[in-house]
Amino acid sequence: MEDPAEQLIRRALGRRRPPQLGPTLADDVLRRVAPRPPALADRTAARRWLAVSWLSALGASLAVLAHLLWSAETRAVPWGLALALVPLTYSATLWPDRALVLLALCSGPLVGEPRPKLVAPRSPSRRHGQRPA
Repeated sequence: MEDPAEQLIRRALGRRRPPQLGPTLADDVLRRVAPRPPALADRTAARRWLAVSWLSALGASLAVLAHLLWSAETRAVPWGLALALVPLTYSATLWPDRALVLLALCSGPLVGEPRPKLVAPRSPSRRHGQRPA
């Protein structure tokens, strides 16, 4: 008994001409197998869908947060965080390499990596009883 999937595979392979043997055989096969990039219209539609889903999630979150009862102290915390993040994001856009270094230094304890020990320069060690030169 023959598998119906095998017939489908044979028909699909029979429609294509075999690749030419040569130095570019691997490139030719990969070019045939690799999926083609989606059209520009598909990419913009996907980006729009992604933006709409993020904006709807943001709106739902803001609606939930707006209907919660907040005390005066808890209202000050998000505003303080927002005011602290504005200059941080501005400086991160001005100096992205320094922001990455700062992020790596600050997130080291969270990840669990040990921080490097700083070695202070000292005078050469002397044995007990030696006089300084």
